[in-house]
Amino acid sequence: MKRFLFFLPVIMLLGCGDGEAPVADNTAEPFVEPEHVSSDNSERLIPRQILFGNPERVGPQISPDGSMISYIAPVDAVLNLWVMNRDMSEPRQLTFDTNRGVTNYSWAEDGIHILYMQDEAGEENTHVYRLDVATGEVVDLTPIDGVKAYVSATDEDQPNTVLIETNEENPMFFDVYSCNLETGELTMVADNPGTDENGDMVLGYMPDEDLNIRMYSAINPETGFFTVYHRWNENSQWEELASFSSNDAWEPRRFSDDGKGIYLASNLESNLSALYYQNLETGELSFITSDSLADVGGVSFDPNTGEPRSVSFNYLRRRREILDDSIQPDMDFLAGYHEGDFGTVSRDNADSTWIVVYYTVDNPAVYFLYDRTDTTMMEMFTAIPALADYKLASVEPVEIQSRDGYTLPSYLTLPDSEFYGEGPYPTIMYVHGGPWARDYYGYEPFCQLFANRGFAVLQVNFRGSTGFGKEFLNAGNRQWGKNMQNDITDGVSWAVENGIADPERVVILGGSYGGYATLAGAAFTPELYCAAVDFFGPSNLNTFMETVPPYWKPLKAMMDIRVGDPEDEADRAMLEETSPVNFPENMTMPMFIVQGDNDPRVIKDESDQMVSALREIGTEVLYVVYGDEGHGFAHEENRLDFAGRVEEFLFLNVPGVECELFTPVEGSTARIE
Repeated sequence: MKRFLFFLPVIMLLGCGDGEAPVADNTAEPFVEPEHVSSDNSERLIPRQILFGNPERVGPQISPDGSMISYIAPVDAVLNLWVMNRDMSEPRQLTFDTNRGVTNYSWAEDGIHILYMQDEAGEENTHVYRLDVATGEVVDLTPIDGVKAYVSATDEDQPNTVLIETNEENPMFFDVYSCNLETGELTMVADNPGTDENGDMVLGYMPDEDLNIRMYSAINPETGFFTVYHRWNENSQWEELASFSSNDAWEPRRFSDDGKGIYLASNLESNLSALYYQNLETGELSFITSDSLADVGGVSFDPNTGEPRSVSFNYLRRRREILDDSIQPDMDFLAGYHEGDFGTVSRDNADSTWIVVYYTVDNPAVYFLYDRTDTTMMEMFTAIPALADYKLASVEPVEIQSRDGYTLPSYLTLPDSEFYGEGPYPTIMYVHGGPWARDYYGYEPFCQLFANRGFAVLQVNFRGSTGFGKEFLNAGNRQWGKNMQNDITDGVSWAVENGIADPERVVILGGSYGGYATLAGAAFTPELYCAAVDFFGPSNLNTFMETVPPYWKPLKAMMDIRVGDPEDEADRAMLEETSPVNFPENMTMPMFIVQGDNDPRVIKDESDQMVSALREIGTEVLYVVYGDEGHGFAHEENRLDFAGRVEEFLFLNVPGVECELFTPVEGSTARIE
C-alpha cells in the first residue's frame, strides 16, 4: 500500500535570548528602499534564476506496471505534469495549469489515473484531483470551497479505490472517505466525532494494508496525553494500544501484511526512538533497531512481504541500515555507481524497477532508472543542470556546544576563499522553521546564494529541533525567546571565536519559526546583528496562538506545553515578554519583513503588527507582501522577486559582499506596504 504523507505540518514557529556575545556596530541609518544596484557582476556569480527558478525536470514516478514515467516540468514558468514512455520517448504534457502549478502527486494503483493536490492561492485548502493519463481529463474529487482534502492511502489490490480525508463536516477534524476512482463517488468510512467517549479529541485514523480503518489517535485537551486505539474490524470494539505524553513519541509506520502487527518508531523506553514490531494479539513489543545519536528516520518496506528492508538515521549525515539481506547487492551497487547520497523515490508494483535519486550539497537531484533484473542504470535527468557550470560552496557538519551543555548539530557553508580570502567573513545565521523540524546536510539554495556572494552561513539545530532525541526536543518547551534563542546566540559566539564570523557583519535571517527567531534576535540581542530578514514569522505569540488554522486546534494542549498557553495568566505574561512586537525600540538595525497575503499559519496581521510597532516609533522597515502566496512561494516570479530583494537588501547593509543586479520581477505580485 502507498501511504501519502501529505499530512498537516503541525506548525512552523518561533525563538529568543540573552547571554555573553560579540557586539556589532549597528548604528547605521534605518533602511530606506534605494535605487536598484549591483556589484561587479563577474562570471562567478550564480544567477538567481538558476538557484530559485523552477527546476528543469523533477519528481519522477514510475507507473504501477513499470511502462511509463511521470514527472514535473515547467511550462511558461508554471510546474505541470508530464508523462513519457519508460525509455523516455514520446514525452507529453498532461496538465495545463497556469496558476499554482502541480507539486504533490502520485500514480493511482489502477495505472490509468494520477492523483494530485492543489490549493487556490496559498490558503492550503487543497483539493484532490483525478487525472486521466490517456485523455488528460481532470476531475476535482473534492469540489468544496473552503475545505482541506488530501489522499491518505491506496492499495494495489484495490486499484479502483483511494482513501481521502477532508474536514468538510467540521474544519477542526478530518473524516475518511473511500473514493471510487471510476465514478468519483465518496463513501464515508470513518466519521470523526470530534471527541471520543473518553472526552479526548480525535486527531486521525490509520488504515491497514487492505484499507480497513484499524487505528485512531486522540489527545486529552487538558493534559496533552495521547492515546492510540486499535480494532480488528469495523464490528469489533476499540481497544487501547498505547498512551503517552506530548513529550514522548509513538509513531505507527505500517501494519504488517497479515494485519496482526504493526511496525512503529517509539521513544517510550529511551531518549532516542527505536524501530519496533508490536504483536497486536499479545501486545508483545519486539525491538528491531536504533541508533546511538539520532531518532528513527525513513523506513523502507518490502512491497511483497510488508517487512522493513532498511531504515535511515540522520545525525549530521544520513546513515542507512539494511535490515533485509536480499537488497544488500542493490544497495552496494547503487552506493558505488554515482557520487553523493541516494534514495529510492519510486518503484513499480513488481519491485523490479526503481527510480533512484542521487544528491549532493552542490546538486539537488540526479535521477536514474534502475532495473534490478539485470542490474542496469539509465540516467534520466538532472533537476537543475545549469548548476554544473558554476562552482558551488562546500558544506561542513559541525557540533557547537551551548552555554548549558547541549550539543547543537549544525552546518557551516563557507564562501570560496580564492575570491573572498580566509575570513572572518560576513555571516548569516540562517534559522530553520518548525521549530519542530531540523536542518539537514545537503543542497540549500539560499546557503549557496549567500556563500557565492561572500557570506559564511551557519545553520544551527537549536534545542526543540527534531531528530535528536526527546530530551533535546523537550528542552525547547516554553523556551521560545529564551534558551532556544540562546542556542542561536551561542552559534554566533562560536563562529566569531573560531575566526569565521566578523562580529560587525552578522545577519539573522529565517522563515516561519525562523522568522520569529529573526525578530527575537533583533529584539533581544540587537547588539549581535547588523541586519535582519524575517519572512512569514509571527511577532506576537499570544495572537499567533489564537489565530492558528482550525485543524491545528485539537493539538492546543500540546502547543500549550511546547509554547505556552495564552489562556493561562502566567503563560500569557511570559508570551508577552517573548513577543518581539513589544520591543520595537530595540530593533536598531535595518529590517526587512516579508509576508504572504493568504498565509493560514502565520496570518498577515502578525507582520502588520510588527511593521506598525516599528513605524510608530519612527523606525523605517522594508515590508513586502505577496498577494497570491501563503506560507511560502508557489509562483516562480514571486520566488525570484523575493530572493532578489533579499540579496539587494543584504548588499546595501553589509559591507564587502557582492550582488547580482535586481529589478522587480515581471509577473510578481509583490507590493511594498
